[in-house]
Amino acid sequence: MSRTPSPRGFRRVRTRLALLACILFVLPFVFFATSTPAMACACGCSVFDVGGGLLPQEDDHGGRIFTEWWHSDQNQNWIGSGKGPASANADKQVVTNWYTVGLQYMFNRDWGVMIRVPYVDRAFSTDTNFPAMPSMVQTFDSRSFGDVEITGMYTGFAADLSTGIMFGLKLPTGTFTANGLDRDTQIGSGSTDLILGAFHRGMITGDNAWQYFAQVRWQQPFAYQSAYNPGDGLVEVYKPGFQVDAAAGVVYNNLYNVLGFDKIAPLLQIIASHRQRDSGPAADPLNSGFDRLMISPGIEFTKVIDEVNKRVFKFYVDVEIPIYYRTNAAINDSGSQGQLIAPYLIKTVASYNF
Repeated sequence: MSRTPSPRGFRRVRTRLALLACILFVLPFVFFATSTPAMACACGCSVFDVGGGLLPQEDDHGGRIFTEWWHSDQNQNWIGSGKGPASANADKQVVTNWYTVGLQYMFNRDWGVMIRVPYVDRAFSTDTNFPAMPSMVQTFDSRSFGDVEITGMYTGFAADLSTGIMFGLKLPTGTFTANGLDRDTQIGSGSTDLILGAFHRGMITGDNAWQYFAQVRWQQPFAYQSAYNPGDGLVEVYKPGFQVDAAAGVVYNNLYNVLGFDKIAPLLQIIASHRQRDSGPAADPLNSGFDRLMISPGIEFTKVIDEVNKRVFKFYVDVEIPIYYRTNAAINDSGSQGQLIAPYLIKTVASYNF
């Protein structure tokens, strides 16, 4: 942070933090799933968009280029709040790697823009003879560019740029017609989504050794596209449910000149998600939608290349581990029940400020 607040200002910050943290942890769970099938995989990959590594940088101008790698291996069938038998779900495994390049640019201390372009590699294994015997597990691969995100941001609420809002769109640029994949397992959703979010961060201690942050992000699909559904041979619409993700965490910011880096900052965060059920003829509303709470340790490495011109390299990595999961699950028309979840998620972000 560029400034040290007065004791009164510090108390106001702590009060706002407490209120914001309550909102962040409660908000995702005030929406209870209410409607409907093709979400056999409960990835909810927008969860990677909140928390450490991707908060807008504190700078009054300039740019940042970054790359991301996300990894998810969904191999556990989950029914309600507990692990379900693999035999109850036709889908067996979804392994996904996301490779994203992005650019953030602050035009001035108030306004900025961010664009992210992902490339996705997915392997989907499913029993194509389910529920008959013998089982015939086949793996279908899909690789293509995913759904592009374009967002704007406003950070002019505070002099230290510590509070901001984000708004933008996810575009239907990713493929959603790959052979062998249901609409919920396609790389692209086929929908245009509204993105709204907010973030705040500040100091816990006056010497800036301990910081906190909080963030919330809402993604609401509003325009949908139809595609051929191999299940019934019809061209049908798929409407993915909205998702709300929230993160809050603490950062230790006082490890300087360690292992050749100018700074190393470990953090611990809690991430909460709510995904609404999918709907539409090509969806599986009975086995889609979830609530999730994860704990995530992470660490960020900083190397200053040119301090005068603010050339800075950063590398961030975390592991996100579910500590609570509740999935909507019921036997659908094909006899399948449950959603595939991942026992952990991995996120890395490498960035260069210029």
